[in-house]
Amino acid sequence: MVELIDRATAECAEQQRADLHNRLRQIRTRVLDPTQLVLVVGESKQGKSALVNAIVNAPVCASGDDVTTVVPTLVRYADEPTALLIEHEPRQGPAALDRTPVPIEQVREHLDRALALGRPVTRGEVGIPRAVLQNGLALMDTPGVGSVSSSLTATTLAVVAEADALLMVSDATQELTTNELSFLKQATALCPNVALVLPKIDRTPHWRTVLETNRKHLENAGIAAKIFPVSASIRMRAMQAKNTALNTESGFPPLLEFLQTELAGKHEQSTRRLVAHNVSEALTQVNDALKAELVAQNPRTAAETLVELETAQRRAEDLRRVSNRWQKALNDGIAELYADIEFDFRERAWAILHEVNEVFEVADPLKVWDEFREWLADRLTDAIVDTFEWMEARQERLAELVAAEMRAEHSVDIPELDRIRPPAPLEEVPEPKLPSRSEYKRFDQFLTGLRGSYGGVLMFGMITSFALGGLFNVVSISAGVLLGIKSLDEEKDSRLRRRQTEVKSAVQRHVEQVIFHVNREAKTTIRTVHRGLHAHYMQITEDAQMEISRAIQEIKRSAERSAVDRDQRAREIRQKMEDLTSLRRRVAVLTQNRITAA
Repeated sequence: MVELIDRATAECAEQQRADLHNRLRQIRTRVLDPTQLVLVVGESKQGKSALVNAIVNAPVCASGDDVTTVVPTLVRYADEPTALLIEHEPRQGPAALDRTPVPIEQVREHLDRALALGRPVTRGEVGIPRAVLQNGLALMDTPGVGSVSSSLTATTLAVVAEADALLMVSDATQELTTNELSFLKQATALCPNVALVLPKIDRTPHWRTVLETNRKHLENAGIAAKIFPVSASIRMRAMQAKNTALNTESGFPPLLEFLQTELAGKHEQSTRRLVAHNVSEALTQVNDALKAELVAQNPRTAAETLVELETAQRRAEDLRRVSNRWQKALNDGIAELYADIEFDFRERAWAILHEVNEVFEVADPLKVWDEFREWLADRLTDAIVDTFEWMEARQERLAELVAAEMRAEHSVDIPELDRIRPPAPLEEVPEPKLPSRSEYKRFDQFLTGLRGSYGGVLMFGMITSFALGGLFNVVSISAGVLLGIKSLDEEKDSRLRRRQTEVKSAVQRHVEQVIFHVNREAKTTIRTVHRGLHAHYMQITEDAQMEISRAIQEIKRSAERSAVDRDQRAREIRQKMEDLTSLRRRVAVLTQNRITAA
């Protein structure tokens, strides 16, 4: 296998394909390494890093709601804890790697700093002394897939073919999405040994329903994969408490059994498949390039060469115009999205405030407060979810709009867009509170009634004192009681109106704070969408520019060659293609029995 890789690597180097050359060098390193590589893949915020930490019982990968994996992190066995940052060093050639030791407890900080400085970091490596890793098992935490950042998906797919197995992570709170199933189909074509892991079963009581639904999705997609429902948080608690029953409840023992036993028997088969796939793909690309060059050796007249050159230059001009159009469409669409999303949520929030005002025109905050708080939280949450779902639909339409601007000249695929997850600002914004001293105590009511009755007794007592013989009589006392009740009712009504007004103001301040947080999260999300779409379509544009540039250079070189040089080069190309065909036959038998003799 190594000899085949070396032959293919030499062919790639001869054709100046640094990308394929580097890829095969990495494959050669994998073949010589007895490690059983398991990739942990999935969309962002699904719990991949937490799963790796739970498997090895150590916080080796940064995890949390505010943490996103941007480069792969490899976790393998080492006698002493170690950590490295791996980066390409272009000055030393395409296959050279620079390995920088860093403190294991500061891997995340050093990685963030290196990326901020623009260093070409390709992955991090962590070595720890763990029994689960001692027999050659290595886990790789990968960037999220299926996002608008096509570079992250590409980063993950680039290492899928090297893996012995994949652990696809999709949390148990919802069933597999279309994007996740699409990625699984791509991944199983490169690495068919796949398992689906459903973390966070401790957060939802409906995980068994999700499990059965996902099983049907996999069967319908023709994907053979075992499913493991687990809880990383329960696993970590079980490891800390050394509680076997709690560890069983976490669902991790069957997953560890799968990693440690089933994978060991498939390692050689996976390695042969890995070599066959990557070498065959590299040789196919080299062969296609030679075919194109062979066609170009046919002699052409000056007029034909001029026509080809003018055509290529016209394509370059058209590409520049298309590039200006799609960038303008993207910028205009993002500006509209900013304004529309902000207005959309404000409109929803104002509708909620209108309902609040109607409620407290008649209701007493003291009597309905607990029920009202739950209602307000639910209404705001629904409004946030609706706004961000609309944003998700808008980003899809924007991607289609930009793609339509490019399709006039190129075949363009819409990027795989990441799900937009609604924020939870209600956890950050303090709840509205009842105004202080809202409760009308019985002693205060007694004093209000006494004050009102005093005036009535005094006024009517003086009027009737001559007729009825004294200040205190039946009329004055009755009038005092009536006026006291009236004063008490008026005070209760006044206090109710004041409570209602104060509660309306408090709720309005609360909703305004929620609007501020939601708009901030929306702007951050839209900026991410903008960067992802721009990077995707800019990469397509740059690839097209390079293709046109190479075509123009080849036309000019072809015009300068003599007929003798063309014939000589054509013979060389045909001989090289025969050698490649022979080499590809040897590669084809790799996955059957054994490598044939050279």
